[in-house]
Amino acid sequence: MYQAVFFDAFNTLFALRWPGHARPKPFLMPQTAKRFTHQLDAKLQEAYGRAHTGHPGDASFLTRLFAIFADWTGLARTGPLALLRRNEEAVRHWFNVYTDALATLQALSEVCKLGIISNGWPYLESLLHLLGIWHYFQSVIISTQVGLTKPNPAIYELALQTLRIRAEQAIFVDDLPANVATAQQMGFRALWLIRTTVATEHIPTAYRNLTHIYSLEQVIPLVLGG
Repeated sequence: MYQAVFFDAFNTLFALRWPGHARPKPFLMPQTAKRFTHQLDAKLQEAYGRAHTGHPGDASFLTRLFAIFADWTGLARTGPLALLRRNEEAVRHWFNVYTDALATLQALSEVCKLGIISNGWPYLESLLHLLGIWHYFQSVIISTQVGLTKPNPAIYELALQTLRIRAEQAIFVDDLPANVATAQQMGFRALWLIRTTVATEHIPTAYRNLTHIYSLEQVIPLVLGG
């Protein structure tokens, strides 16, 4: 049996709830634009993390300047929560946990350890608390707190070390194929979560060998069945 399951956070466990929709919906955009947006955000997160966690001299002047700006403006530590005043009711109005995520976390928390590996800002911790799912996780690795971003293998290794397990003993789930591909190469049982229909011809050739799932509940029998 697998000893742990690691999840991405945004668009995997929870997402924005758009006006007029009772349930959260992933933000839809072309795959190219999606990759560019995530890569840019990851670069900013990595720069912020290096400035706060690296040894003196590791971070450039511009990197340190950006980190100061991110802290001063509240971008890093409060983000959208500042606008929502960190109010649980307001947060749950705009962010919501997927139904399949809740069911999966509840089922898996009884049989294995759970973790998060996220390219995210420090306010993700507060968001997880406000959404009521923080208590499910024994390991939460946030890129800006460790100075590493997915798909760098080092951030996956760090997550494994926190639970003292090997990659072969863990499942990893993410909605971005590049992150899943790295996990698969490292020995994880890696699953690409696709919440919307994607035509095969639109999937880059490099990612067509990845295992797809369409609901997090598909992870449950994999863990229970070993």
